[in-house]
Amino acid sequence: MPREIISLQVGQCGNQVGSEFWRTLCTEHGIRKDGVLEDYASQGGDRKDVFFYQADDDHYVPRALLLDLEPRVINSIQNGDLRHLFNSENMFISKDGGGAGNNWASGYTQGEAVQETLLDMIDREAEYCDSLEGFTLCHSIAGGTGSGMGSFLLELLSDRYGRKLIQLEAL
Repeated sequence: MPREIISLQVGQCGNQVGSEFWRTLCTEHGIRKDGVLEDYASQGGDRKDVFFYQADDDHYVPRALLLDLEPRVINSIQNGDLRHLFNSENMFISKDGGGAGNNWASGYTQGEAVQETLLDMIDREAEYCDSLEGFTLCHSIAGGTGSGMGSFLLELLSDRYGRKLIQLEAL
């Protein structure tokens, strides 16, 4: 039985590094940037379902949430070569789009303000898992969104999913 892992990419750094992670993972598993499995990769048991789920149209979709308080990086992902890979419902950009201004406290409080939205996104993705192993959280420890909102998300995950593995990629 697979043990799924949900990836959370937070802020500019988290989303830029996260995008490279997904490019590498797609290459390793024979998944094209549009989520379609390459012919050579259809054999074998390489456990694609740990990091991906297979949509109704047989495309592979990352178990990933892309979160930011300003739109620039997520918009570039939505308009770049990975635009058909991610589930658009798993992308969050703050409504005011102003970011956290390199301020940890601003990122943290803005994360608090949208707590229910973030929890709904996380819970929805977790419900799609047969046997959730845990989470990876990719964020910066400097700046505002990655550090502040990332800290808030770490607390949320610990409170809500305390018995699940939480791996940090703090840059």
